[in-house]
Amino acid sequence: MPTGRKFTPYKRVLEELKLKQIDVYRFKDHDEIRALSGNKVLLIKLPKHREEMTLEEFRSSILAALKQQK
Repeated sequence: MPTGRKFTPYKRVLEELKLKQIDVYRFKDHDEIRALSGNKVLLIKLPKHREEMTLEEFRSSILAALKQQK
């Protein structure tokens, strides 16, 4: 399976939250997502890699990070 299709559901979750994914930084134990919200660039640190999370866990992590940044 190509990598792009593997992560499409996670990108859709971001789009549902009115965020546009710019890029993803992959570290040894977690991912960090740069996303655009309006005209503001956000850096969202996830607790682990996206593929290790369910979509609900991913959504919860994103929402928690958004609350912290506001």
